[in-house]
Amino acid sequence: MRRRYGFTLVELLVVIAIIGILVGLLLPAVQAAREAARRMQCSNNLKQLGLALLNYESAYKAIPYGHHYRGWHGPDQTNPNNGGMGYGWGWAILPFIEQTAIYNQFNSNIVIMEKTNTQNGILCATPQATFTCPSDTKPLVFNDGQIRPSATSSYQGAGSSYNGYSSNRMNANTNTLRWNGIFDRNNRENYRLKDMADGTSNQIVVAEARWDMDNNRRNRARVYGASDQLTYTTGASNALMVQGEWPMNWTQPEGNPQPHRTAGSFHTGGAQFCFGDGSVHFLSDNIDHTSTPWINNAAAFRQSAGGPFYGTYQRLFSAQDGQVVSLDL
Repeated sequence: MRRRYGFTLVELLVVIAIIGILVGLLLPAVQAAREAARRMQCSNNLKQLGLALLNYESAYKAIPYGHHYRGWHGPDQTNPNNGGMGYGWGWAILPFIEQTAIYNQFNSNIVIMEKTNTQNGILCATPQATFTCPSDTKPLVFNDGQIRPSATSSYQGAGSSYNGYSSNRMNANTNTLRWNGIFDRNNRENYRLKDMADGTSNQIVVAEARWDMDNNRRNRARVYGASDQLTYTTGASNALMVQGEWPMNWTQPEGNPQPHRTAGSFHTGGAQFCFGDGSVHFLSDNIDHTSTPWINNAAAFRQSAGGPFYGTYQRLFSAQDGQVVSLDL
């Protein structure tokens, strides 16, 4: 009688167990490799945005505005607190990320999301891969119910060391230093890279800002500009710009309507930032930060007024605080 060869049940179970162990060991490595690839793509995106800003500055001899805000060619020029076109820095640099075709289709003589302007509305709903971190879970297009759907962004321009909400603009009489970053609403005219007194390598210009950190949907970042006309006049710049007031990856509490915008990401341990020299660095979310939100004043970062009051994180957002930070990046 011929002997039949095969596996016993015990041997089969042992093989299955070994395969399971190998899968368990390899799966985290595969996931880590995928996240590393996503993080690299995110870094490349920031690099492209940084280079676009540098090229814009070279072409126009100025940094693009952070947000087309109050009193700029709006429908009501008699009141400086009204008006505003809604366009953001992302729209301004489109020609420098090989998106001239879509840039030229915008009618920039009217507000970016005016209800009767179908063309601008359609364009605003066009996603841009350069503005999307692969690790971010945000929708590519989002409609907050105000006017029309608009393309979302994983990145925000550096606005200031602390809150720049409402009237705290660079040109506000009592808060002249609040917008102390590279961007503000209707940037100072002819503001250039050479005006960064702290040095371009010490200045954040674009930061990661994950979509789910702000429960106020209007404050979540968009590619082209403000997503509804309310933000053209109220001061809420639709998270087109981010502040260093709050710690990295801080989540705004439910029910708090204020636009506390902060940097953050889905990358473990911190987020990536593009600096004024075009370099991209990953900063730990344990970076030195002074947790004193909403009690800061315009003098808080001046050397003559106890400038060390700010932590390293906040100082990286300020272009002209006169105190250069040194980081082991």
